[in-house]
Amino acid sequence: MIFARLYRVLIDYKLIRKKKFIVNGKTVIFHSIYKNNLLKGISISGFESHENEVINLVKNYSWDLEYFYDIGSNVGHYSVIASIYQEQTNVVAVEPFELNAEYIMKLKDQNNLDFKLVQRAVDSISDEEKTFYFPVSKKSSKLPGTGTLINTFKGSGGVYDSLPFKTSKVQTISLDDLTKDCDGNMLIKIDCEGNELNILNSSLLLARNNVDFIVEMMINDNDKNELFSLMEENDYNGFLITNAGLVSESRPLTLPKPDRNNRTLWRNHFFTKKSISEIKKFSIEHYGYWI
Repeated sequence: MIFARLYRVLIDYKLIRKKKFIVNGKTVIFHSIYKNNLLKGISISGFESHENEVINLVKNYSWDLEYFYDIGSNVGHYSVIASIYQEQTNVVAVEPFELNAEYIMKLKDQNNLDFKLVQRAVDSISDEEKTFYFPVSKKSSKLPGTGTLINTFKGSGGVYDSLPFKTSKVQTISLDDLTKDCDGNMLIKIDCEGNELNILNSSLLLARNNVDFIVEMMINDNDKNELFSLMEENDYNGFLITNAGLVSESRPLTLPKPDRNNRTLWRNHFFTKKSISEIKKFSIEHYGYWI
């Protein structure tokens, strides 16, 4: 505990600027770790400490996988994981915020990582210019992980109502246009701070049988039941991704953290058309349990 606090202070004062990790035998160096809370966290607690349960799914995804889309990539953490652990997969990081996109590109180039970057905001319609909201409080990351097309910041009454914000303009792309040349098996991770329903509601991908999704749903998302119903109506089975296993859902199990009334303990959900028996086998093999 004392070491962690000291290490964080050294990062905050920029006395430690880089962190080297060994990821599946490959050396990966993250730069400017003081600019992002996720980078600070993994530098202190380990590369797989951030959403370990989701990392477990991505790196051990056992089915043939031709494409992995990391939508709302932040600083490219999942794109790094997928490109290293799923070596035969085409990995695409999708991040609209300019500073984050620049970070991902530098990270990719300096570490010779094989994935593509698309600097667009995924939304229901392509080629629109939209307002992108991002936090600017003293505690906010210089490379924010909570930027969004939907204003949830100060004055909005949203989850981040206490945080001041700034805006920038971004170009949009629909999910179908993003994946238009991809007929193969896909795993799509969507973390777009409340815009997930808009993204999926208009997508033809839901009709296919070879596309799986990891979707973030928070306890305070007003549309989480509508989003879950949309996936059910398109014959998807939903599973809450926990550190002990994949939990079969009949509704979104967005559970609160014990010490926070506006945060979610496990917030990522796996949607697939694979059989329950396949998912049970995967859960037992890679998590230890089937719940």
